[in-house]
Amino acid sequence: MSRGSVAIKVNDNLGHYFQTRKGVRQGDPLSLILFNTVYDMLAILISRAKETEQIEGVVLHLVEDGLSVLQYVDDTIILMDNDLERAKNMKLLLCAFEQLSGLKINFHKSELFCFGAAKANQNEYAQIFGCNVGSLPFRYLGIPMHHRKLMKRDWKHVEERFQKRLSYWRSKMLSVGGMLVLINSIRSSLPMFMMSFFEIPRGVLKKLDYFRSRFFWQSDEHKKKYRLTK
Repeated sequence: MSRGSVAIKVNDNLGHYFQTRKGVRQGDPLSLILFNTVYDMLAILISRAKETEQIEGVVLHLVEDGLSVLQYVDDTIILMDNDLERAKNMKLLLCAFEQLSGLKINFHKSELFCFGAAKANQNEYAQIFGCNVGSLPFRYLGIPMHHRKLMKRDWKHVEERFQKRLSYWRSKMLSVGGMLVLINSIRSSLPMFMMSFFEIPRGVLKKLDYFRSRFFWQSDEHKKKYRLTK
């Protein structure tokens, strides 16, 4: 928290001073530490609720006491077993966290996913949390999530980004060395994030090779050229 006097300068005219009572400057690295300090309280509240059996996590056979919350920066995933009463306890816990921390949870922007027997009570869960029901596959941190193996169509966005970065007009303006540097940088960065989680289909790999080869050998869109090597 910070206190002090602040004035806003507009077109070299200094306005009236006003008092600041809380918060930090925009971009201040301290804000991340403060946010994580407050956000850790949510994990503590959930842990205490599990000790009193008010809520129950998932995969009890893999994680001691069950897995209930995953947090990455300001993104949170809540996991719980199929139990409507314990779902109500979780909603009360989240509301209590709002009152204690002063943070506001936007339930309307959150999504609910039910699996197995819980799908029969999907509407009841949506009413409890006030969330929209999501559909698979969904994207989390840029990665498509699904309970089945990803299909070729799930890699479509990687192909489109790859093709856009290796477009015809770029090859006309680059030397041979420049094209090689661009191809290698695109090949290393764009698909690597997805490939670190999933095995890339053979057809998608051939499509990416085709884009690279066409970019290097065929700089003119309307003039077909022979590709001397892959």
